[in-house]
Amino acid sequence: MPVSPSPKLAERSFGAFVGTQFLGAFNDNIFKQLILLLALSHGDIQGYAMIVFALPFICFSGYAGQLSEKYSKTAIMRASKIAEMVIMGIAAYGFYTQSISFLLISLFFMGAQSTYFSPAKFGVIPELVQDKVLVAANGVVQMTSFGAIILGTASAGFLKANLDGQLGYAGLCCVGISVLGIIAVWIIVPRPANLPDQKFAMNPFSRVTFTLKEIAKDRPLLLAVIANAFFYFSGSLVIQIINSYGINLLKLNELQVSMLLVTLTGGIMAGCLLSAVMQKRLGAKWTIFWGAVGAAVMQGALVFHTMPLGGIRVLLGLAGLFSGIYFVPIAAFLQSRPALGSKGEVLAAAGVCSWVGILCSGIIWQVYVGLSIEANWGWLLLAGGLVVLLVTLFPRLRDLEIRDER
Repeated sequence: MPVSPSPKLAERSFGAFVGTQFLGAFNDNIFKQLILLLALSHGDIQGYAMIVFALPFICFSGYAGQLSEKYSKTAIMRASKIAEMVIMGIAAYGFYTQSISFLLISLFFMGAQSTYFSPAKFGVIPELVQDKVLVAANGVVQMTSFGAIILGTASAGFLKANLDGQLGYAGLCCVGISVLGIIAVWIIVPRPANLPDQKFAMNPFSRVTFTLKEIAKDRPLLLAVIANAFFYFSGSLVIQIINSYGINLLKLNELQVSMLLVTLTGGIMAGCLLSAVMQKRLGAKWTIFWGAVGAAVMQGALVFHTMPLGGIRVLLGLAGLFSGIYFVPIAAFLQSRPALGSKGEVLAAAGVCSWVGILCSGIIWQVYVGLSIEANWGWLLLAGGLVVLLVTLFPRLRDLEIRDER
């Protein structure tokens, strides 16, 4: 059994870990949003960027999960951060030349880096903190992740608006952030591997396929996986809609568009906090129901893009709020429903389904662009999809209540 580090080392390691994951998420969101804004100006090929970013998670998650158990999680994190710096260095040339094809290749490799970093990142938390503070530690990680998303998205808009034509400097900023991440990850106390003798399965889909078949036998769990995947599908599609909606219809600059995404993300954060209160009063069924209904109504209202910008911001914030309310009970059920020995595999399979949803959002957006449909009608597509999902799920929403069976 691995020996726990001393309290002082553990505190220092966790602080460095929080810094590492914050810098990584911050860099990811600057990089991805910059590429999406560039893709928008190249005939709106945002969908291809989403597909390229999602593919590594679908293809390599099986390998990444195995590596995080067979080898030291801190060693994997260190290797991943070095890879991030190299990829960002290569991407800086793509930003300098504004070669979208070069940047899409870089985005694929950045997706692969994130794929291998993620299971090590989430898996190392219980090795750095005691069980009694694990929930609080996860709360810190989630809040700093949301903060990184907000700051990264806003920073991308600022860089694109102020450095357009000189985006090589933006690429160098990403390299600099990667270097800071490397410094932070090296402060984390090295942890030993959990299962160094584990055999490596060459087929990355074998366990996921098996787990999905098992999930299909548990109807409530299957519904939760579908609802969770729809959340990530809609979130990914919303990013593409807002970028096009803001630039092409509202005639905003890149910073203003990115701030619309910040408003949405802030709403989701608030919704996640409010959802816990609502669930205690209403239960999971009605929390999910009102969250989905509210999100659908706000998204439907955003079709009318001629309203004042302040009104659009309010609707986006409320759409995010209701989405967060909808999401939390589903995520909690996914974590609590599986048996103790299968939680990790179920969550991994659900994660793959979420990335399939993100990939599908890219495909749908490119079909949408190909049909020359204006971005505001994308809100109606999302609202309609949410209504269909809700009608399908509503008779079984009571099954998504968490029951203490101990």
